Amino acid sequence: MTGSLGRRYARALLALARDERRLEEAGAELAAATAAFDDERLRQVVLNPGIAASVRRDLTGRVVGALRLSKTTGNLICLLAARDRLAFLSDVSRAYQDLLDRELGRVRVVIRSAKPLSEDDRQRLEELARGLARKDVLVSMEIVPELLGGVTLDVGGIVYDGSVQSQLVRVSRAMALGSH
Repeated sequence: MTGSLGRRYARALLALARDERRLEEAGAELAAATAAFDDERLRQVVLNPGIAASVRRDLTGRVVGALRLSKTTGNLICLLAARDRLAFLSDVSRAYQDLLDRELGRVRVVIRSAKPLSEDDRQRLEELARGLARKDVLVSMEIVPELLGGVTLDVGGIVYDGSVQSQLVRVSRAMALGSH
């Protein structure tokens, strides 16, 4: 339910942002608002049914104003608050990013490594990801010491695992199967 609800609001925002030629900006605003409303102290107030709805809506409006959001993005967030659906803001933001990526013909890639990569290695992996995806890619890096070495490449949800950790797991399984 929440996924489809988030997609519905995200599609509406995408259509409006497309008309305004503000696709990327709307996504950035939505991400900023999501980060702001993810603050635990703020959530405790704006999502608390024990606090008058008018107070929660007023606070939401003040946060929207402080973030200096466009009218379109601000209206969406205020609408979510008015309908007691502000808890779904992060779902809307994720859905919007997915729809935006599809609209712009790009895919998100996450490169995970045990330690920071050289710029040369990063560029080679980015080029590999571009070839695998056959689309423009948005790359982010994560350091995951548990990998021990090597890298994993997540290209739009498909994981290519070249980590030492996964190699050790495969060897361990092979040894366990061979001992029976």
